Amino acid sequence: MYHPDLVEASLAALLAEPALAKLLPDGFEVFPVGTCRAMVAELDRLYDPVKGRLSRPHTKDEARFILHEQLRTAVDFRYWAERYGIINQDGQRIGPLYPLWESQEFFLDRLATVQESRRRTGHPDGIFINTLKARQLGISTITEALGVHRTTTQPHFRWLIASDVPENSGSEGMFGIAEHYLSHLPYWLVPREIGHKKDQHVFFATGARILVESGKSMKGGLQDQGGTKGQIGRSRTYGGAHLTELSTWERPEQIDDSLMPTFPESPDTLVVCESTGKGFNWWSDHWDAAAHGQDPRFSGGNVFIGWYVEKQKYWLPPPAHWSPLISTLEHARKVEREAPRWMGRKVTLSRAQLYWWETHRALAEAKNELARFLEEYPATPQEAFQFSGKSVFPLPVRERIDNQSRPIMDVWEVRVAAEVAALRHTGRGEEAEP
Repeated sequence: MYHPDLVEASLAALLAEPALAKLLPDGFEVFPVGTCRAMVAELDRLYDPVKGRLSRPHTKDEARFILHEQLRTAVDFRYWAERYGIINQDGQRIGPLYPLWESQEFFLDRLATVQESRRRTGHPDGIFINTLKARQLGISTITEALGVHRTTTQPHFRWLIASDVPENSGSEGMFGIAEHYLSHLPYWLVPREIGHKKDQHVFFATGARILVESGKSMKGGLQDQGGTKGQIGRSRTYGGAHLTELSTWERPEQIDDSLMPTFPESPDTLVVCESTGKGFNWWSDHWDAAAHGQDPRFSGGNVFIGWYVEKQKYWLPPPAHWSPLISTLEHARKVEREAPRWMGRKVTLSRAQLYWWETHRALAEAKNELARFLEEYPATPQEAFQFSGKSVFPLPVRERIDNQSRPIMDVWEVRVAAEVAALRHTGRGEEAEP
């Protein structure tokens, strides 16, 4: 439902059903966004949300449109998100999710690539994505859209939202984003709710549900019986999850021990792990294991999104006669060198981006918060993880060495003791002795 080829295959399979083909004689269309929003407004005038009923029955054209949209959105996430995804924009106004930021497009493209690869190769598992990122790049927003889309279009799908602490998981955090999407969906695209509790869950009549926990939660299904900490997900089964702020979880080992076994090995499973870096910890180990192919569920699923990806967010107009510092130019060269590995293309920072980075780095250094700045606005995964740890070397020195480093050309290993032992074993070592 994310890769175009898979979407087209799903739509073709639906139209292969004679009864459905009869109901949609023109097949599946791509209705313009404006047309869909006009229809939403018109149909909303018919519906009384308090009484839960229509002022009149739908006409044949209205019913056909609703059926079309229900079926198309179920297998085409982008179609759903572009027409029906409504968000709070920067804490200032309500508006559409689309157009996506470049960082969100990049994330969604990578997710689609993983799905297509697994379907093409016959891989039995679903989509497992690790996203290491800079701050405020919209990944939580797009991930909650994925979860709401699944739970409103797929019966019995269970979506877990879990951050490091309850307040980041609940209605003032990730769950609040999901609740916002739900409250702005048209009545004919959201199942009937049979239970909705702030900070905790939403239950739908279709059997789908959204549940909320956190890294500090008690034993998943036994909280009211006084279960011990660190058992998130125990005794439950989830179809997908959004796990965030993983670098600051209190007991992250519970993800491996209790939570991961709850996700079925199914092509329909969707798990997104995302966080900034906070030193070397469970999150960095988890990232490295996936990067080296040691975790088969997350193999190929590492996504790094540096601060520079979102050009419209992190920039400042530089003064006319401003010249970047040497350290700023070194950082720019590192981005050019490393970005193709993650973005698949070369990235050249604009003067406005360079000025933003230089001024904000200087401010962080003046406030003795340089380590936090570098880990929250990284250019590479190594930069995200390494700068918050303690070292005998001052942080600016480590940063300069990192900026000036070059890719490893080759690796040599010298085993002096083994070589000497081999020579003595053959007798040739005696000739070299005085």
